[in-house]
Amino acid sequence: MRLTAMLCALVVTMSAEKAAAQAANPAAAAQVPATENTATGELDFGVRVTPDFDDVGRYQRFTDPRSGATLNRLRYVRDTSVWQFTAAFDNVGYRDQRYAATFERWGRLKASFDWDQVPLWFGGQAASPYRPESPSVFRLDDATQLAVQNRAPIGSFAPFLESFDTRARRDVAAASVRYSASRTLDLNVSFTSTGRSGAMPWSASFGFSDAVELPVTLDNRTNAISTSAEWSNSRGMARIAYDGSFFDNTIETLIWDNPLRATDQTTATAFSTGEGSSQGRMAVWPDSTAHSVSASGSLALPGRSRAYGYVSVGSWLQDGELLPHTINTAITPIPLARDTAEGDARIVSMMYRFTSRPTPALWLNGQYRLYDYDNRTPHFPVNQYVRLDGTVSTSVTGGSEPFAMTRHFVDVDASFTPAALKFVAFRVGYANELDDRTYRVFESTNDNVVRASVDSTGFSWGMLRLQYDHSVRSGDGLDEEVLSDIGEQVSLRQFDIANRTRDRASAIVQVAAMDSVGLSGSFAVGRERRPDSAFGLQDNDLTSFTVGADFSRETVGLGLSYAFDRLNTSQRSRQANPGPQFNDPTRDWSTTLDEDVHTVTATFDLPRLTSRTALQITYDFVHADDQYLYVLPPNTTLPPPSQLPRILNEYHLASASVRYSLTQRAAIVAGYRLDKYVVDDFGRSAETLNTPLIPTFVNVMYRWVPYDLHTASVRLLYRW
Repeated sequence: MRLTAMLCALVVTMSAEKAAAQAANPAAAAQVPATENTATGELDFGVRVTPDFDDVGRYQRFTDPRSGATLNRLRYVRDTSVWQFTAAFDNVGYRDQRYAATFERWGRLKASFDWDQVPLWFGGQAASPYRPESPSVFRLDDATQLAVQNRAPIGSFAPFLESFDTRARRDVAAASVRYSASRTLDLNVSFTSTGRSGAMPWSASFGFSDAVELPVTLDNRTNAISTSAEWSNSRGMARIAYDGSFFDNTIETLIWDNPLRATDQTTATAFSTGEGSSQGRMAVWPDSTAHSVSASGSLALPGRSRAYGYVSVGSWLQDGELLPHTINTAITPIPLARDTAEGDARIVSMMYRFTSRPTPALWLNGQYRLYDYDNRTPHFPVNQYVRLDGTVSTSVTGGSEPFAMTRHFVDVDASFTPAALKFVAFRVGYANELDDRTYRVFESTNDNVVRASVDSTGFSWGMLRLQYDHSVRSGDGLDEEVLSDIGEQVSLRQFDIANRTRDRASAIVQVAAMDSVGLSGSFAVGRERRPDSAFGLQDNDLTSFTVGADFSRETVGLGLSYAFDRLNTSQRSRQANPGPQFNDPTRDWSTTLDEDVHTVTATFDLPRLTSRTALQITYDFVHADDQYLYVLPPNTTLPPPSQLPRILNEYHLASASVRYSLTQRAAIVAGYRLDKYVVDDFGRSAETLNTPLIPTFVNVMYRWVPYDLHTASVRLLYRW
């Protein structure tokens, strides 16, 4: 608050000094043009009241809405005929505060600095029996751990539960300088440092019957630097650049106790029951670096044409120390093939674009993109490994599979406007994406897309746009043996590379019924089919439409819109253990998802309610309804499934503000805001996560929490 007071005093002092100078010498003040030496600014401060502010779930996910005095906005601009300085302050003193400053010497230098805090709130009802021994080590009470191993209930940890907030924060500092060495040459350098701290929910399991969730500690930083030199004139442009990114994580290893075991052992079923190791260990984000050198340029060509090209070469490097196969002392250590990751990938990216308008009626566009991800990480041979720190198993792949890919993308289109229809454009296009991959069941996929559209802006009543897209993706080099080797159904297809057809059609219309009334509407439908996928994603369909109306005059503004989106997906699977069940089609089942989303937006604006008063009211409403449905074939041998309950999400946001102008420069604003979130999700409900100590799941109670929150504020706005 002292900072707020100082800033307010500074602004008032500068305004008073300026006014005094102009009063002492009004003639001189009138002789100086406004652009020669002027100072302008804006101040927005007040008080915010949010009653009953406790655990309000996702309302504060990326904001800090606590009650108290607020400096919402401060802007200061100093202009001369030679340079300009600007400063900006937002939400000073709160977790989502931001500060920025820019200095520009016209035609020669521009420098800027920005500090931005981004809070991330997970929840305030978290509780856990784990205590942090250090930022990366979580322990349970030893005596209770031994009692649970001897078949005491997991609820025995209840006396050791401790409550805490789960939140994280991202601090971003960015600075940049652009120097114009000459009229045609600019030099640029920028630096960004992003630090992340706090904690987040993290899954750390010992087996299917022993899942654990922890508030994993965050303490990492990413530093990025970018430099470039750019030359340009009226005919073309050339640019060379270097970009580097350096990620440093203070905590690279996570260790946590097993709630079901106090002593180490190994059994053939330990990966399922979780009763193997007394503690677990896993690696989290390792230190890494990325470097890229690029060159780009454009050139104006005859015939109203232009060519553009971009080429970059980069490397991704990661050489973190590898953890042993297990922390379980009951398992004989398995030697590692090497001590560090030796991760190394080279990236080559290119883009070439050509645009031309040889005649006023014809536009031609074409582009080619290449992305080559060359993974040079050495193969890491593995014969045996440890499953979930519980039991030794034999690797079916023989070790790591360094994924790599090369993607080629070609896109061409043409637009033609007949002389008789000067406001109508007919457009056709074709695109092809060819991907070559290693360590995927398809060696390559080829996606062909054709599209056509009609655009018109020349109708007296408004504009119309129609578009249709059709694409077919097919794969080559299918290796079903890869799926068989890892125990999967050979007819399973991975959705992102499976053979697929897609059709999409859309229409947009805008109608100007009269000068003050506008109507709009849109409709879109999309259909995806994967005919060769016996298992996995089958269909993925989307239907949506919107309608809206706006009324605007000097004294009133009204807006109302409604949108509807429907998503339907279908997936097929088989419930089968190794043996006769594996190839038994009577054990097939499928899941369908039907999701409907309704969105309503309304605005009411009276900019001149009175000569000094303005009123604005807005309302947003979103209602989403999801239903998962298990479906069995007629000849099924599976028992009837228990259907899941529907999932409901509903959000209301209403706000009203009244602005009263005290003077031409000062105004007082009173505001009210309603945030209401209604959720009923079986996966994250209070009924499901009603305790941190579920028999097979020790969780931190990260839930979807409904809330009904009212916020009132009074602010003073002043401009000078």
